[in-house]
Amino acid sequence: MSATDHPGENTPVKRGRGRPRKNSSLAPITKESIAAEALKIIGAEGFTALTMNGLAARFGATSRALYNYVSDRQEVVNMAVELFVHNTPLLEFDPVNWRDTVRKFYRVSRALYRTYPWIAVVPISERVVVDGGPRYIEMMERLLRFYTDMGFDMPQALSLIRAFSRDIMSFALQADYFFDRVPESQNDYISRAVPQAWLDRYPQAEAPLVRESLALPAMDSDELFEELLQLRILSIQAMLDSLPAAD
Repeated sequence: MSATDHPGENTPVKRGRGRPRKNSSLAPITKESIAAEALKIIGAEGFTALTMNGLAARFGATSRALYNYVSDRQEVVNMAVELFVHNTPLLEFDPVNWRDTVRKFYRVSRALYRTYPWIAVVPISERVVVDGGPRYIEMMERLLRFYTDMGFDMPQALSLIRAFSRDIMSFALQADYFFDRVPESQNDYISRAVPQAWLDRYPQAEAPLVRESLALPAMDSDELFEELLQLRILSIQAMLDSLPAAD
């Protein structure tokens, strides 16, 4: 997707008009609204759930009507991903106050993936090519500058960016997704080494330390995220401590 092909543009692709919509109260069909609805579908159900027919139904139209604005499903995928990236604020990365910067970036990113958790599985859901557009490139440039200004070399900076992606995307699916959607009685396995129900089912299991761990208070998703964030900050500090001393 080119830098000029942004979801906010409304330039139509010259195709057939398609069946007129019956409900005029529905959102108008534009490239922007198509991207927004596609992102909702992908975020809630995954990339494979996005079909042109299902997307068109959200506008009370046929898929043919969408082709007045997009060329194919691949373009819709790119538009949705670019919109997702566009929703991430471009923060100021301060290498001096790096702990506060890391905390803020992690928390902002977590909030976005918590809203659209299934967008995190694009590499494994299907062979789909995504393009985050120039904003994504700018974000990566800022992150690389942030870590290299802290004193890390390029391989280390890249490893920290990859670690950030794994932290945020896995947490969105393994913790937030379940805490936000399943009853509290069913999500204790996320914060426990072993759920109490499993021990009750297998009383013969020799697991004194597991039983001891269950005496600790349960943690909600916010507490688990802060734990993850603190561990990441400690790992960054350890990497800084191992850097050669400046001459």
